[in-house]
Amino acid sequence: MDKFALFIFNVFLNSLLAFFTTVILIEGVIFLFRIRQGRWCSFLRILPILKLPFDVFYYNFSRWSYAQGINPLMCEEGSRILSITVGYFERSPVITSGIQFTAPGSLTFSVADAISYFFNPKFLIAFSFLLVGCSLTFLLRKIFVYNQFIASLNELQEDKTYKQRRIRNAKINCLFRKKRVSVIRVSNINGSPFVAGIASKVIYMPTSLEQKLTQKEYEAVLAHEVEHIRRKDTFIRFILDVIGSVFWWVPTKWLQKRIEEGQEVACDLKAKRYGVFSVDLASAICKSAKESLHFSNYKMAQYLTKHMMYKRTNILLQSSTKRFQALYFVLSCFAVFFSFLLIFLGRFWIF
Repeated sequence: MDKFALFIFNVFLNSLLAFFTTVILIEGVIFLFRIRQGRWCSFLRILPILKLPFDVFYYNFSRWSYAQGINPLMCEEGSRILSITVGYFERSPVITSGIQFTAPGSLTFSVADAISYFFNPKFLIAFSFLLVGCSLTFLLRKIFVYNQFIASLNELQEDKTYKQRRIRNAKINCLFRKKRVSVIRVSNINGSPFVAGIASKVIYMPTSLEQKLTQKEYEAVLAHEVEHIRRKDTFIRFILDVIGSVFWWVPTKWLQKRIEEGQEVACDLKAKRYGVFSVDLASAICKSAKESLHFSNYKMAQYLTKHMMYKRTNILLQSSTKRFQALYFVLSCFAVFFSFLLIFLGRFWIF
């Protein structure tokens, strides 16, 4: 029981240290390789959150000093070393990195191990049960709220007061038939259009907004939402929410917001592939933002702040050469490869 309690305490403290370390490293990679806000940037920022559950199965108990009955605080002065390494580890077949405390005999220990010796074992046991209990409670609550939200969406009825708008864009029309995407026009939801659900192929379109959009703006909005469906953005957000609920003490909300911003920008840029004009999508974004100022959106809707609206329209209206796009693609691929090996697979602050 003592080992279990200490392991849970390690997960609690080490996940915080590892999260902040990986976030700093990822943001450094984004800055170093000049990765712009978008799909690549969003993927890189997902890694610190995905690493939280991954690290739980990454501990090496065979080298854990506590399991060998060695108190690292009682070791001879100078024998405890903080190692920052890049290379091969015992349980890693690829080159990766690590930040670890080592003790004599090639054993490892963590900051949590050192701190735990100042606490009563009964306190650690109570703390571990409380932490696990809270994680299970928040996880079940997240699933319950999500199911309630999906149930409320299923109860929505399509507004048939106005005739269904035709899609004249051939590429979007073809994709709608191929992917079996449908548009539900609802009058009791106001704000911006959105896609909801883990594997949903339904676009919820507020009738109040649709009436204000021109044909080209309407098709630009559909192209944007179709990209969310193709890239499984709502599923990714759900997974990140679940991880955030289990590791509720780790402040992932800010990073999740940045990830969602990257998804929005990526869908804006990819909408061009359907033959829609950037100016039409930018205009539709402004109209959606104006609607959202007066009404509160549903959960998982694409909320548009003033800052985000300006950023999205500014990126949309910028032009870049094919040569720059090719260079950007190469740099992005290298950044993802580098981040996966040296950061995601890295052993930071764990034993």
